[in-house]
This record gives sequence, structure tokens and C-alpha cells, in this order.
Amino acid sequence: QFWHIGEWVDVVVDDHLPVNEVGELLFVSSIYKNMFWGALLEKAYAKLYGSYEDLQIGQVSEALVDFTGGVNTRIKLAEAPPALWDILRRATYSRSLMGC
Repeated sequence: QFWHIGEWVDVVVDDHLPVNEVGELLFVSSIYKNMFWGALLEKAYAKLYGSYEDLQIGQVSEALVDFTGGVNTRIKLAEAPPALWDILRRATYSRSLMGC
């Protein structure tokens, strides 16, 4: 499920993952050859947005909202509030997801 345009959306995918000529995953992969959950999650997310290529133009903050249904707050470093480190520390202690 992904949070998409204000509602939870189920996305169903098969386990046929894109690979190269030697059978290696093309996009997300793991160092463990038998671990596929990341590639399956990426495939479902690409299906939600239309293609793997469409994932290239997104923002980390948008993906975090899609994965959690949570709230997005953006801080531009050039305009950062004086208490930026305190904000980040509190977000860390509250186990918030953050990206940059």
C-alpha cells in the first residue's frame, strides 16, 4: 500500500524483476543474492507512478509521504531557522524519517 493523492492505494506486482543479460537486478538490489524485498517494493512504486523512469524525477520527501502517509516538512538550508540542529535532534528522538 502507498499513500497516494489522499488515500491508501493497493499495488499488486508479480515477482518478475528487471535483470540484465547475466541475471543481475537492474535497479535496487541487495548484497545478499536471495533478498528481493527492495526490488519488489521499487517495482510496486514504479507501477504506482507509471515506470521506473518516473521515479528519477521524484523527491525523497514525497516518497516518504507515499510510504508512510505521514506529513512532509521541507527546510531549505539557505533559509534554515536558527534552531535547525534542535529541530533535527527532536525529529531524530521522535523517530521521524528524514532525507536530504
